[in-house]
Amino acid sequence: MAGLSGSLNDFDITDILQLIHMNKKEGCLEITVEDDKGYIYIQDGIVTHSETEDRKGENAVQRILRWSKGSFEFVPDKKSDEKTVQVPIQHLMLEAARKIDEWEQIERFIPDTDGIVDIVENPETGTENIKLTSDEWKMLTFVDGKLTIKELALKVNQSEFVTAKIFVGLMSSGLVYMKENLEKKAAKEKLKQEKIDKKKEKEEKKKGLGRFFSR
Repeated sequence: MAGLSGSLNDFDITDILQLIHMNKKEGCLEITVEDDKGYIYIQDGIVTHSETEDRKGENAVQRILRWSKGSFEFVPDKKSDEKTVQVPIQHLMLEAARKIDEWEQIERFIPDTDGIVDIVENPETGTENIKLTSDEWKMLTFVDGKLTIKELALKVNQSEFVTAKIFVGLMSSGLVYMKENLEKKAAKEKLKQEKIDKKKEKEEKKKGLGRFFSR
């Protein structure tokens, strides 16, 4: 499987993992998307480590499995010293199928885990009768209008999936709402502009070469 690479437009990540598992291969599945890169390390049919640019372990796996656009490459025998996950590939795929369906529902309320959560200052009448679970109370105590879903997940030592799921319930109850992450938005705009500038620079260099050879 030395040449296993391609586009996520043609293959789901779970299909690629299944192929790796069926062929009993070890190594690293590298996935590149527009603004991130992910790694899933596999040894003896077990996912041993996963990371993206800003996540590690289960949170990284869950993020990667939601990607549907980009490219992939399997690098045989590539290993990592970090051991942040210990999940059989087959179990991971079953969990992925279930969670992807749930993520689609969550994303209707929380499009991105980099979104900021804040408390509704004047909730509607009747919210005082809502009974919260201990996990919901725990989440609410950390909400300050500055932390993102991702950061709150770290605070309460939960996965982003579980954290987002709890906040969907709190949003439905009218207790919290999502704020735009202006810092994240600015960073994305900056990255977008840098790509445009690099593209223009390449085009100018090509034009320069063209003029040179046409003399």
